[in-house]
Amino acid sequence: MEGASEFAMASMERLVEQKGDMIGEVITHYYARFPEARASFEHHGCGYREELKGRMVNTTAFFLLQWIENRASTLIEQGTTIPHHHDTLQVGPKCYMGLIDTVLAVLLETVPLAKLDEREMRITAHGEIAQFVEQMRGEFFRKDNDGPLPAFDPRQTKPA
Repeated sequence: MEGASEFAMASMERLVEQKGDMIGEVITHYYARFPEARASFEHHGCGYREELKGRMVNTTAFFLLQWIENRASTLIEQGTTIPHHHDTLQVGPKCYMGLIDTVLAVLLETVPLAKLDEREMRITAHGEIAQFVEQMRGEFFRKDNDGPLPAFDPRQTKPA
Protein backbone atom coordinates (compact mmCIF):
# COMPACT_ATOMS: atom_id res chain seq x y z
CA MET A 1 0.00 0.00 0.00
CA GLU A 2 1.40 3.32 -1.05
CA GLY A 3 1.98 5.60 1.89
CA ALA A 4 1.79 2.71 4.36
CA SER A 5 4.93 3.81 6.16
CA GLU A 6 3.49 7.31 6.59
CA PHE A 7 0.18 5.84 7.87
CA ALA A 8 2.07 3.61 10.28
CA MET A 9 4.12 6.48 11.66
CA ALA A 10 1.06 8.74 11.89
CA SER A 11 -0.74 6.02 13.87
CA MET A 12 2.11 5.73 16.33
CA GLU A 13 2.47 9.49 16.75
CA ARG A 14 -1.27 9.84 17.34
CA LEU A 15 -1.16 6.96 19.83
CA VAL A 16 1.53 8.71 21.87
CA GLU A 17 -0.27 12.06 21.70
CA GLN A 18 -3.62 10.63 22.79
CA LYS A 19 -2.64 7.83 25.14
CA GLY A 20 0.84 8.76 26.34
CA ASP A 21 2.03 5.76 28.30
CA MET A 22 -0.29 2.95 27.28
CA ILE A 23 1.50 0.19 29.18
CA GLY A 24 -0.93 0.03 32.11
CA GLU A 25 -3.99 0.03 29.85
CA VAL A 26 -2.58 -2.67 27.58
CA ILE A 27 -1.49 -4.91 30.46
CA THR A 28 -4.84 -4.58 32.25
CA HIS A 29 -6.74 -5.70 29.16
CA TYR A 30 -4.16 -8.36 28.30
CA TYR A 31 -4.37 -9.92 31.77
CA ALA A 32 -8.18 -9.91 31.54
CA ARG A 33 -7.98 -12.08 28.41
CA PHE A 34 -4.91 -14.07 29.42
CA PRO A 35 -4.76 -14.37 33.22
CA GLU A 36 -1.94 -16.91 32.91
CA ALA A 37 0.25 -14.14 31.47
CA ARG A 38 0.48 -12.52 34.92
CA ALA A 39 2.40 -15.53 36.30
CA SER A 40 4.57 -15.60 33.19
CA PHE A 41 5.56 -11.94 33.63
CA GLU A 42 6.23 -12.57 37.31
CA HIS A 43 8.45 -15.57 36.56
CA HIS A 44 10.31 -14.12 33.58
CA GLY A 45 10.61 -10.66 35.11
CA CYS A 46 13.01 -12.04 37.76
CA GLY A 47 11.99 -9.27 40.16
CA TYR A 48 11.69 -6.70 37.38
CA ARG A 49 8.13 -7.45 36.27
CA GLU A 50 7.18 -3.82 35.66
CA GLU A 51 10.21 -3.29 33.46
CA LEU A 52 9.45 -6.47 31.53
CA LYS A 53 5.83 -5.43 30.99
CA GLY A 54 6.97 -2.04 29.70
CA ARG A 55 9.54 -3.60 27.44
CA MET A 56 7.09 -6.12 26.01
CA VAL A 57 4.35 -3.54 25.32
CA ASN A 58 6.83 -1.13 23.73
CA THR A 59 8.44 -3.91 21.69
CA THR A 60 5.03 -5.00 20.46
CA ALA A 61 4.10 -1.45 19.44
CA PHE A 62 7.42 -1.18 17.59
CA PHE A 63 6.79 -4.57 15.98
CA LEU A 64 3.48 -3.27 14.57
CA LEU A 65 5.31 -0.29 13.10
CA GLN A 66 8.26 -2.32 11.87
CA TRP A 67 6.00 -4.89 10.14
CA ILE A 68 4.76 -2.16 7.82
CA GLU A 69 8.03 -0.27 7.39
CA ASN A 70 10.42 -3.19 6.90
CA ARG A 71 8.57 -6.46 6.67
CA ALA A 72 11.56 -8.53 5.47
CA SER A 73 13.66 -7.59 8.49
CA THR A 74 10.71 -8.19 10.82
CA LEU A 75 10.10 -11.66 9.37
CA ILE A 76 13.71 -12.60 10.06
CA GLU A 77 13.62 -11.27 13.62
CA GLN A 78 10.25 -12.78 14.48
CA GLY A 79 11.23 -16.07 12.87
CA THR A 80 13.42 -16.73 15.90
CA THR A 81 11.45 -14.76 18.48
CA ILE A 82 8.18 -16.67 18.16
CA PRO A 83 9.72 -20.16 18.56
CA HIS A 84 11.88 -18.86 21.43
CA HIS A 85 8.80 -17.60 23.26
CA HIS A 86 7.02 -20.91 22.76
CA ASP A 87 9.87 -23.35 23.37
CA THR A 88 11.99 -21.58 25.96
CA LEU A 89 9.67 -19.15 27.73
CA GLN A 90 6.56 -21.33 27.31
CA VAL A 91 4.55 -18.43 25.97
CA GLY A 92 2.32 -20.01 23.36
CA PRO A 93 1.02 -18.48 20.15
CA LYS A 94 -2.30 -17.38 21.69
CA CYS A 95 -0.62 -15.36 24.47
CA TYR A 96 2.01 -14.07 22.05
CA MET A 97 -0.60 -12.95 19.53
CA GLY A 98 -2.86 -11.77 22.36
CA LEU A 99 -0.40 -9.04 23.30
CA ILE A 100 -0.22 -7.96 19.67
CA ASP A 101 -4.03 -7.94 19.51
CA THR A 102 -4.30 -5.85 22.66
CA VAL A 103 -1.72 -3.26 21.57
CA LEU A 104 -3.43 -3.02 18.19
CA ALA A 105 -6.86 -2.58 19.80
CA VAL A 106 -5.52 0.30 21.90
CA LEU A 107 -3.86 1.80 18.83
CA LEU A 108 -7.05 1.51 16.74
CA GLU A 109 -8.95 3.51 19.36
CA THR A 110 -6.85 6.49 18.31
CA VAL A 111 -7.35 6.10 14.55
CA PRO A 112 -10.35 8.19 13.44
CA LEU A 113 -13.12 6.15 11.81
CA ALA A 114 -12.83 8.39 8.74
CA LYS A 115 -9.23 7.22 8.16
CA LEU A 116 -10.35 4.05 6.40
CA ASP A 117 -7.04 3.47 4.57
CA GLU A 118 -5.07 3.66 7.79
CA ARG A 119 -7.49 1.35 9.63
CA GLU A 120 -7.48 -1.13 6.75
CA MET A 121 -3.68 -1.11 6.64
CA ARG A 122 -3.56 -2.01 10.34
CA ILE A 123 -6.17 -4.78 10.03
CA THR A 124 -4.43 -6.21 6.96
CA ALA A 125 -1.06 -6.17 8.74
CA HIS A 126 -2.63 -7.92 11.72
CA GLY A 127 -3.94 -10.69 9.46
CA GLU A 128 -0.50 -11.12 7.91
CA ILE A 129 1.10 -11.29 11.36
CA ALA A 130 -1.42 -13.88 12.57
CA GLN A 131 -0.77 -15.97 9.47
CA PHE A 132 2.97 -15.74 10.08
CA VAL A 133 2.57 -16.79 13.73
CA GLU A 134 0.55 -19.80 12.57
CA GLN A 135 3.28 -20.70 10.08
CA MET A 136 5.94 -20.53 12.78
CA ARG A 137 4.28 -23.39 14.67
CA GLY A 138 6.19 -25.76 12.41
CA GLU A 139 9.42 -24.49 13.98
CA PHE A 140 8.43 -25.39 17.57
CA PHE A 141 10.17 -28.31 19.21
CA ARG A 142 7.88 -28.36 22.28
CA LYS A 143 4.36 -29.70 21.83
CA ASP A 144 1.96 -26.94 20.84
CA ASN A 145 -1.35 -27.26 22.69
CA ASP A 146 -2.65 -23.77 21.95
CA GLY A 147 -5.10 -24.53 19.17
CA PRO A 148 -5.90 -22.03 16.43
CA LEU A 149 -5.55 -18.31 17.01
CA PRO A 150 -8.84 -16.51 17.60
CA ALA A 151 -10.04 -14.00 15.04
CA PHE A 152 -9.15 -10.41 15.82
CA ASP A 153 -12.02 -8.27 17.05
CA PRO A 154 -10.90 -5.07 18.80
CA ARG A 155 -14.22 -4.94 20.69
CA GLN A 156 -13.55 -8.35 22.24
CA THR A 157 -9.85 -7.70 22.78
CA LYS A 158 -10.58 -4.95 25.28
CA PRO A 159 -13.20 -5.55 27.95
CA ALA A 160 -15.80 -2.81 28.40
